Amino acid sequence: MLRIVCLSLVTLLSVGALLPFAGSSAHGLRQSFSAERQHNYRRHSRAWWRRHHARLRMRRQAAALAHSKSTWAPINPLPSVAGASASLASTKLPVGWSTVGGTSSEMKFRTDIGNGNLAGQAALAVVAQSRPNPAYLTAREESRLLAGVAIGDLRRIVIDKMMSGGGWIINDFSRDVAGHKVFVVIAQTPTDGREPEKAWNFYFTEVNGRVYSLTTNTPPQFSARMAAEAESLITSLQSNR
Repeated sequence: MLRIVCLSLVTLLSVGALLPFAGSSAHGLRQSFSAERQHNYRRHSRAWWRRHHARLRMRRQAAALAHSKSTWAPINPLPSVAGASASLASTKLPVGWSTVGGTSSEMKFRTDIGNGNLAGQAALAVVAQSRPNPAYLTAREESRLLAGVAIGDLRRIVIDKMMSGGGWIINDFSRDVAGHKVFVVIAQTPTDGREPEKAWNFYFTEVNGRVYSLTTNTPPQFSARMAAEAESLITSLQSNR
């Protein structure tokens, strides 16, 4: 009986002595597991990365807005086309093109194919003043700008033109002409009893700190020729920078 009591006391004392160590070990394990979870969350959690990228986008948008308010040149009033660039006076017009007047903000041309037959019309205007692109833009964001002007705003010019004329946009893209970026929009208007069906090309490019638009329209059978002549005019503009 005495032996049983002694063994029970020894067991009880052993368990009591081990409890603090067990509690300390468990606490240490909990801290280690918590730190590991936090560490993995910061490195691998999709939710954390989504919030992180959202914060970066908000900062970038706020910086872009501040840049826009501080550096965007007023669109109205714009300088006249004739006074916007001295190089326009020496710009070589394509064969068959001739000026037919216009306004202070737009130069108009007619294009002949010989024998007095009119192939189409064109107009050159200044639509915006350029500005430097922010240095923090990604390649994708930079591709949506032309000389600091949002390509979406340039496309809106064409959309408004087509809506007023009952036409529609066929395609738009950016390409290199004479070593410079040009945004091109292709559109079409139907015949309406007074005017025949026409193919429209809109070209936007930057020359000497200003964004120009060159608008051409012609019957569809002359659209390829008109496009080549329009790019020839843009090349001449760029060469006289």
